[in-house]
Amino acid sequence: MKPLVLERSRALLHATGRDPVKMVHGLVTSDLEALDPEQGAYGLFLTAKGRVIADARILEDADGGLWIDVDPGATEPLRAHLKKFVPPLFATFEDVSEDWAVVGVYGDGATEVAAAVIAELGGPGALPADAPEERVVRLDAGFALRTLLTGDDGWDLFVPAARRDAVVDRLLEAGGRPGDPDVVDALRIAAGRPSYGRELTEDVIPLEAGLLDRAIDQEKGCYTGQEVIVRILHRGHVNRHLRRLEFEGRAPAPGTELFEPGVEKARGVVTSAAENEAGAIGLGYVRREVEPPAELHIGSPDGPGVVVTALDD
Repeated sequence: MKPLVLERSRALLHATGRDPVKMVHGLVTSDLEALDPEQGAYGLFLTAKGRVIADARILEDADGGLWIDVDPGATEPLRAHLKKFVPPLFATFEDVSEDWAVVGVYGDGATEVAAAVIAELGGPGALPADAPEERVVRLDAGFALRTLLTGDDGWDLFVPAARRDAVVDRLLEAGGRPGDPDVVDALRIAAGRPSYGRELTEDVIPLEAGLLDRAIDQEKGCYTGQEVIVRILHRGHVNRHLRRLEFEGRAPAPGTELFEPGVEKARGVVTSAAENEAGAIGLGYVRREVEPPAELHIGSPDGPGVVVTALDD
């Protein structure tokens, strides 16, 4: 089947100044000092209590600055966080979202489709199908980032907003097919990927969301919220975990609580839900005492069933 092509709703901040890499490195969970022109990073900005302010993809620009790609809903909280901790003398942050478009291609064959268009945009004529996530490909204006958003082959192309429609058309001509945001979101859910505003909020510690390996560099120096993360890793535990959910019947609305039979207190909550060819699926936070695989019930102790499994199952 042809890969899906669609424009994504993203926000882009541009960091410039005397030393933006050093300034942001001290606030994010990933190692920005290890960035190179061909590899970006995925990281989290946390409160002092270790809660998620934003998750971001970060890469260097050609002049020693940074591009910071986030969900639009995270823009204002993140800018307020950066303003609080970063002196303008060393770095300033401009929201350039209106000047850029993000066009994604996802699914089997995405690399071949993306490569054909990237070559026309000033990039290389071929892309590695096994490229790591956040692999950077520079364009004559913009860049492309490797993504596993849907659990399969995928690339996001960051291009000037004026070229948005032309890039979409060329990806379709190169072998893609029009994508639906709901379909892509269902693939994200099936892949167990947390999303800002749903699984990632200021109520969430990243260890609850299963992001230790993907987003947290345990060897780097201090960053805001690190003390909480280290304390949990070495002397404690989180009280809930993000889990995959398979629903009996229709997918419930996010926010629906999950229960054990005979127990009045909720044991979990749905954060994302969708329906696909395999049935109704979702993601949600479940108390650590509920060891997967397990069965809970939707909405009440005697409601429809839901099978709970670990993200890596």
